[in-house]
Amino acid sequence: MRNFLSVILLIVLAGCSTVPPMTKQQKRAIQMKNFETSYDNVFKAFKTVLQDDGYIIKNQDFEGGMLLAQKERDINEGKSGFGKFMSVMARSKNDPTGKGFDLSVSFDKINDKTTETRLILQEMTKWSSGGSKGREVVDAPLYKAIYDDVAIEVKRREARGL
Repeated sequence: MRNFLSVILLIVLAGCSTVPPMTKQQKRAIQMKNFETSYDNVFKAFKTVLQDDGYIIKNQDFEGGMLLAQKERDINEGKSGFGKFMSVMARSKNDPTGKGFDLSVSFDKINDKTTETRLILQEMTKWSSGGSKGREVVDAPLYKAIYDDVAIEVKRREARGL
């Protein structure tokens, strides 16, 4: 019985432990990717992938190498008319009203055939009081999924001669 309690205590303590925050270098490794294709191709592939995923391009600077996009959704999305009404009526001024993502991509032309990119993603929460708050997303599988979609779009564009 004593061993059983010791094991339970160790499991509980292990569950309470915190993961150390990522270093800047670890974040950079997740957020950056080089593409072996033209700058123009990578920039346009990113725009296509983001728009296909429901992002709105808020700002783009081809010459400066920056793309800013945003994706929002209402907290009440998918609720019926009455459910949505009750949710709005019960809301205080400090309740969240929407969630979404702000995304930035920077592009650096290394040479004619290599483009370096860095993607930074923030999860945003909007509040009924009018403010918003962001939290940096550092989720390797999410970044990989976005970069995989861009790589597929790059290849599709190359195959079409774009």
